[in-house]
Amino acid sequence: MASRAIPSSITKVLLCFCHFMTWASAAIVVGITGYFLNNYTHDRSLIYEIVIGASTLAFWLPTFILPLLSSYKSWFLPLNFVYSYLWLTAFIFSAQDYNEGSCYANAPSVGHCSLKLALEAFLFLGFIFTVFATVIDGLVWKSRVAATVAPTPVEKDVAPSAETAP
Repeated sequence: MASRAIPSSITKVLLCFCHFMTWASAAIVVGITGYFLNNYTHDRSLIYEIVIGASTLAFWLPTFILPLLSSYKSWFLPLNFVYSYLWLTAFIFSAQDYNEGSCYANAPSVGHCSLKLALEAFLFLGFIFTVFATVIDGLVWKSRVAATVAPTPVEKDVAPSAETAP
């Protein structure tokens, strides 16, 4: 059974898309958490969320172009892997804050439940797109390693047939 590899141009575009969606989610997370931190009392969960969002904004800027280069060698695979867990942790913090008990009572202790739930949704999007990018980048790395390590084909000795024999 022959396996079909995904063309590299499709994986590059998918990888750029996942990186862009992670970056866009981070921008929205930074905006919402910045609004909460600036205007209301807060807890450490919001600080953690804005740190993850802001560091993603900085680190993910080159990812819009790098996967399209022919010299790209899955440089962001470790960063995608680590950040997928950081985004998951931020999502769990917000889910615990806003889904257990009263959304209005948790930090920031004002209404804005729609903003809190939007923050939770964009934290989930940041998480899921880093997971997708990790999987795609891992497949690209695996195919690149397999291509460099693949043995060269060896010609078989063929016995002369009756037609070619003198």
